Amino acid sequence: MSDFIETTRSPRGPGWLARYPKQAAAACGLGYFLVALSGGWLVSSLATPTAAGVAVTVVAAMVLLLSLLLVLSLCRLRLKPSSEVAWVLASMAVFCLVRPSVFAFVGRWLGYQDAGQRIAEGLGFVPQSLLLGNIVLIVWASFLGRLVSRIIREGKLILPVAVVASIADVITVFWGVVARVSEAAPEVVEAFSASAPVEAPVGVTAPILAQVGIGDFLFLALFLSVAIRCSMSAAKTLWGVFAVMLVAPLGFILWPEAPGLPGLPFISAAVLWANWGYLEFTREEKRALAFAGALVGAAALGVWAVFHR
Repeated sequence: MSDFIETTRSPRGPGWLARYPKQAAAACGLGYFLVALSGGWLVSSLATPTAAGVAVTVVAAMVLLLSLLLVLSLCRLRLKPSSEVAWVLASMAVFCLVRPSVFAFVGRWLGYQDAGQRIAEGLGFVPQSLLLGNIVLIVWASFLGRLVSRIIREGKLILPVAVVASIADVITVFWGVVARVSEAAPEVVEAFSASAPVEAPVGVTAPILAQVGIGDFLFLALFLSVAIRCSMSAAKTLWGVFAVMLVAPLGFILWPEAPGLPGLPFISAAVLWANWGYLEFTREEKRALAFAGALVGAAALGVWAVFHR
């Protein structure tokens, strides 16, 4: 099947967001931009720390919801694989223009640091590059996730994918590539993340996610695309992800010295909860999953042991 369309129907029929995904995606992107802009003005105009903290939390929650709805709307678009590839390339190109710091990283990596820096400085005229970069990053990750999701032919396969991806995310964030890059070049991680568009004033604590990485949006789009194509609970999945991502910042309160917070375990938990009724396996498949799970668990323990020598 080349088209993505949600086939589940409520007694009243699909809502506006499901019936008009193209318009919904445009509305969510515009809403993200406007809420972030007005939210920054609102927070800066408040006099008391308590009011500012509440405003930051509310604005961050609204922006988070709009970003998730944008991903869902993009996953509902009817596109062929070739069109998805075109969107991936186009959004990647736009991303480089609105986040020109990417050229500085690439130039430094290739040994042309001065040239990369000059290109980055030359493209620094783009207004509201932070917000535009966030939106384009979400679009780019969504089409990447859609494209990768095509290798998953059955909806129940999201279980092993979610488990393996979550374990890999924990390892990379705490001890692997992400951890090392965060220490050596934190600006790279920041460039490839959607940063919170509203910051809490100095001395004000607000339970919000400061950054959501491109990988989190990519896997969310992958899971939603599979759910839509296989007539699973895409809308329920989105609301579950929204709920756990609102709770996720509490992890920094419980563990303030944490180098980062892996997002995929939270996203995967919500995805599996929302679609648990669709995950039916034969006895042979359960045995194969158990064996594969044991191998993955042993490999994860081995990696953990290596990094804790």
